[in-house]
Amino acid sequence: MDIAGARFSSAKPPNPTWLAWGTERAGAFVVEGLDPVGATLADTLGRQLPKVLAVDCPLGVPQGLAKLLVGLAANGSQVLERLVASPPAELDTTWARFATECPGALRLTDALTHGAPSVTSPRPPVWRSLRALARILSGLRDRVALVPFDTLELLPTRSMVLEALPTGTLRLLGLPYLSYRGAPEGGPAPSPSDSAAARMQVLTGLPAAVGALGFRLEVPAFVVNACVTDTHGDALDAVLCCVTAALATRGLWAPPPYSGPLAARVQLEGWIVRPGA
Repeated sequence: MDIAGARFSSAKPPNPTWLAWGTERAGAFVVEGLDPVGATLADTLGRQLPKVLAVDCPLGVPQGLAKLLVGLAANGSQVLERLVASPPAELDTTWARFATECPGALRLTDALTHGAPSVTSPRPPVWRSLRALARILSGLRDRVALVPFDTLELLPTRSMVLEALPTGTLRLLGLPYLSYRGAPEGGPAPSPSDSAAARMQVLTGLPAAVGALGFRLEVPAFVVNACVTDTHGDALDAVLCCVTAALATRGLWAPPPYSGPLAARVQLEGWIVRPGA
């Protein structure tokens, strides 16, 4: 498993976490596998850790929230360690306090890459998803480096974990990203057939969109079928994370800033890997 992408969720069964993986073969990146791993993700990664793993889950928190959690936090790894050690109820209280004190605050990475809505409202499922992922990563800390907390670049000597945003990837590749998961926020829900058609449109257009960056992509028919038939869009999200990670290994990504005031900030708030030349 060279390169992988995970659409992570901490939901109770049926847990919608999916894992996609692939490798370079004959000058192309081939998506070789796709599985609904559910709550077994930790065991799966423990047995076979990919060289690069992109996850669809926030890896950082706003600086103000980090200070409430850790005090004089120097990097995001300290925040993740605090998430693992703290009880969920305490984290919910801290999250709600930050939401009250900093209304409308944006997470830096979301603001720069996707224009996402505020993350400061108290949303326990999202918060607990981040905590659940932090617990998985804490068990692998001797084997992985987290971008951008441990390093601001991809290292060939250690397995790397970074954050991806499937809708952001689609947006930057010029592919449709509003309807393949279902109803857009505040809008009517598309029919199941329309959502399936939207997922197929993404998969059909993905190789050409990636090809415009000089990168050849192959998505086998069984992977396409699994993505189209997964009505929630989680399987497709995992594939998009995997492809984003593959682009990053080719240097086709916008890396975190190496210097300046934003360099220190993203080491607390996280950085979403973005495809691009």
